[in-house]
Amino acid sequence: MNTPKVIVIGVGNEYRRDDALGPTVVDHLRRMELIGIEYRECDGEPTRLIELWDGADVAVVVDAVRADPARPGRVHRLSAHHPAATAAAATSSHGVGLGDAVALARALDRMPPRLLLYAVEVADTEFGLGLSPDVATAARLVADEIALLLTTDASG
Repeated sequence: MNTPKVIVIGVGNEYRRDDALGPTVVDHLRRMELIGIEYRECDGEPTRLIELWDGADVAVVVDAVRADPARPGRVHRLSAHHPAATAAAATSSHGVGLGDAVALARALDRMPPRLLLYAVEVADTEFGLGLSPDVATAARLVADEIALLLTTDASG
């Protein structure tokens, strides 16, 4: 039985406070020492995202998003096959959204068979280090949820 190739990508910038959410989730997951999962980090540029998930059977992308009104720490879970994946992810805190990467990957036929998006609402993306308390809590919860999802998928 072939083991699926699983890649988790944390999108963000560790020097922009809550924008460090994606890399923080990846750090939490790395410390869990899960077997058979590759971890990557990205600034959110669509072609880099596509390159990072290339060859994956399952790709999980975690990113910080802005919402109005903001509810820092609120988690949105989407499958790339859900119609909202392209539109909702367009509010990424990086100026270019995950939706752009999904749309481009579809056009280029470079989508992984399964792409899951975790978007967490943030408020503070100014220069500086450290997540706000609500976003830090969400980062731990998202990491735990991804670990459970990926280890459950792998076992059955």
